[in-house]
This record gives sequence, structure tokens and C-alpha cells, in this order.
Amino acid sequence: MKKLILALLMAGTITTVNAQEPKSLLVYGDVSLLDGTDANLFKTINWDANFGIGYQFNQSWTLGATVCWGQNAGRDSASNRNTENYYRVGPFARYSHYLNNSNIFFWYGQFDLQYEGGYHTNSFGDPAYNKHTGIYAGFYPALGMNLCHGICLNFAIGGISYATDKSQNSGAANPTNTFNFTFGHMMNVGISKNFNVGHKMHVNHVPGDEVRHLENASGSDDDDDAPRHRRAKNTGDDE
Repeated sequence: MKKLILALLMAGTITTVNAQEPKSLLVYGDVSLLDGTDANLFKTINWDANFGIGYQFNQSWTLGATVCWGQNAGRDSASNRNTENYYRVGPFARYSHYLNNSNIFFWYGQFDLQYEGGYHTNSFGDPAYNKHTGIYAGFYPALGMNLCHGICLNFAIGGISYATDKSQNSGAANPTNTFNFTFGHMMNVGISKNFNVGHKMHVNHVPGDEVRHLENASGSDDDDDAPRHRRAKNTGDDE
């Protein structure tokens, strides 16, 4: 009976891992893939890789910084390739919440405010041209799933973003303003991990620690069958 209880406790240490702990350091990375069309209705492929690090103040809020590198590639009617290379860097804010008191699944919304820049290349081997810089703001919701030891898988299918961008070419026109709604067109997959920097966290427990603690506290497996010490009777006279 005792071994069965210990086995159940061991399973519980694995299934109740909680990565959204206060006073923890969040590190994440993800890759996004977006398909679409350009102004001439030619198909484009946009991908980017993101890396972020932030401090989680409580069960819900995380603030930090993120960097991004990506490419937006397309081909014209003659199959000539034109690629926009871009980068972004800036702060982010994330709000997380578990689903129906679950310790496994949670959703979060992340807002990014970033400085961005980029340049174009083509299949003719021309040097980088049409350099540009600007400001990017984006928001996307995502679903997370706890695995173990504070490691999570994250999934998203799009978001909304706004960018104001100006070419660095001499005599360039006014900045270009772009609004994107990418729900259903973008696939984002990432991984994240929380590191304890404030207090002892559930995510740093090694599965089986609680089991070993109970075994050490209770002695050998046969201690349930060991005779108990009887309290000595008081042989003194009450009078």
C-alpha cells in the first residue's frame, strides 16, 4: 500500500509542473512562417526567428527584451528573386493565464514594441539596396503547454502588427505605414524555459524528490510492520 502511494506521488510531481512562477527568468525562442502575396499578387514567403529574455514578476506578467531576424522573399513573373532582410529589437510585455486551473495548458498574449531595419537583395547579385528603418508594434496570442522542469512548447497562428518605415535613400518619400492581420496565415512554434531567480520553484523539483523525502523520513519499507513502542505505565501511587 505504501509503495502504491509513493508511486502516485511520483506521478504527481511530473503532471503538476508549473512553469508560470513569480520571480523567475523567462528565456524563449520561436520561428514563424507566413505566406502571402505582394502588391503585384505574386506569392511571398516570410520567415523570422525570435529570441527573448524577460523577468516574470508574478503568476501573469513578464517584461523583457526580444530580438528578431527574418526574410521576406518573393519572385516576379520572370522568376527573379527579390528578398527583404530585416531585423527588430525592443521590449516586450507578456500576460499569461492557465486554462481552467490547469497546470499543463495556458494561454498568453504578447505585445512587442521594436526598432526595426532592413535592406533588399536580389538574384542578380546586386549589393544591398533600399535600406530602411522604422518602428514596429505587434500583438499575438498563443497557447503554451508545460512539459517538465519549466520547459514549455508554444504555438500561435497569427496576430496583428503595425509598422512605420522610411527608406534611407536620398530624396525618399514619406514613411510607409503598414498594418498586417495574419490570423490563419502564420504558423509560429517555439520553446521557452523559466529559471528560478527568486525562490524555490516547483519547476526545479526533480521528479521523485518528494518520494525520496518520504522514504527517508519514514525509514525502510518494512517500518509499517515494525512493533510500536508501548508507553510505560505509571506504577506510582496516586496518593
